[in-house]
Amino acid sequence: MEKRPEDMNLKEIFVEMKNISELMVDLAYSSVLFDSEAMADEVYNLEETMDDLNHQLTIRALLAARTRDEAEQISEILNVASAIMDISNHAQNISEIVARDLDIHSVILESLKYTDEKISRVTLDEQSLLVGMSLRESQLATHIGVTIIAVRRETRRIYNPRKSFVFRDGDILIARGTEEGHLILEEIAKGRRTKW
Repeated sequence: MEKRPEDMNLKEIFVEMKNISELMVDLAYSSVLFDSEAMADEVYNLEETMDDLNHQLTIRALLAARTRDEAEQISEILNVASAIMDISNHAQNISEIVARDLDIHSVILESLKYTDEKISRVTLDEQSLLVGMSLRESQLATHIGVTIIAVRRETRRIYNPRKSFVFRDGDILIARGTEEGHLILEEIAKGRRTKW
């Protein structure tokens, strides 16, 4: 998220909520599949962001309606936003399986293993060749089949980073792609791989 929720307009907030809810679902399933508390924690942190965004969206929507027709249109936006919040809440419920250390039925684990794409979370070491490189220059999607869907940089989160986004030491990358691609990304992030 490049802007704070209070600095976004209604459309920007709505799009941000949609993007975050999609990311939360991916992270929630991955937290269960990999029994990853780190991914479950990301889901919890994103839920707080969603609450802030929903609050700002509601305020803007209420302020925008000046007539009955406008109020009806705004009502539709609020209904969809509510559905998006339901999705994010359910994603959080899924990740609670990991947080509470609950047993997961083997059928669920097996079905999650056979998904085409996986989600991973890696931290860039200062030795990584990605540090100082733009997303465009990295060509991760082209060369290793992994797409960076979000980056956490200190307290900021950037969703669907632009091609001009430049990686920094300590960035936490959330990526979607093949299992093999994730293994390569982990090696790149740790500075153990210089070609891809």
